[in-house]
Amino acid sequence: MLKKVLLVIGILLIGFFVYVGILWAKDVWPIKDTILKNDGIGKLSIGMDESHIRHYYPDFFIAQEGKNNVYYYNDKNSFVVTAENKKVVCIELVNEVPNQNFSTEKNIKLGSTFKEVTAAYGENYRTKSTERYGDVLEYQDSNTNQKLVIGLFNDKVSLMIFYNYEKFDYPF
Repeated sequence: MLKKVLLVIGILLIGFFVYVGILWAKDVWPIKDTILKNDGIGKLSIGMDESHIRHYYPDFFIAQEGKNNVYYYNDKNSFVVTAENKKVVCIELVNEVPNQNFSTEKNIKLGSTFKEVTAAYGENYRTKSTERYGDVLEYQDSNTNQKLVIGLFNDKVSLMIFYNYEKFDYPF
């Protein structure tokens, strides 16, 4: 009888660990590339020279965070651009900015639908759970070391983040 109980417990533990392994793997498993070269938010893109930020958006405020320059438009919770070594490494749009209509090169903006996102960027995405934003879609371009993260709320885009994953560790 004890052997049967131990066998059942062993099988349940193996099943549990397989389940946990699958959940972990779906967040780190390689995904097919989506071309993100020259894409960005507004007039900015990853890898662009830092001087273009002030050229295109002279109203940006600047803050120093470690070795990075952080530019933000309106407030630090709306449109934020991070530059490292004079190059843009992260662009994030989390809230609407008054009098601005920011979108990606493929015309995705805050409020776009999930269907519009997949029509523009395709089905090669990973669903990723984050502490900061909950579940997000993550597209990757390994040729340019870029990721595009799309947050959805009620099937509408609620945030967009482009970043260079080799040079910038985004704090999800």
